Amino acid sequence: MDDDTRNNFVIKISKKIIEDNISLDEQDMGILENYAKFAVSLGVNESDSTDIVSEAFLYLKMQESSDIDPIKQGDQFGAGFS
Repeated sequence: MDDDTRNNFVIKISKKIIEDNISLDEQDMGILENYAKFAVSLGVNESDSTDIVSEAFLYLKMQESSDIDPIKQGDQFGAGFS
């Protein structure tokens, strides 16, 4: 999957996390699996869904903690976004 597609999935999942008012430190496997299923419903390959969901949580944590847009500058943090 190309970077733009991956970033779009991360943003869509991030919006869902915010809408659902989920803690950015969520560890409940049931909740995380629901987001992985949501990612698959968006068109994410099932084998990539867990990674994309993790990136969405990381994206939100990075966004919360700084003024830097992690989608545009994530490579500076080794976050896997580019």
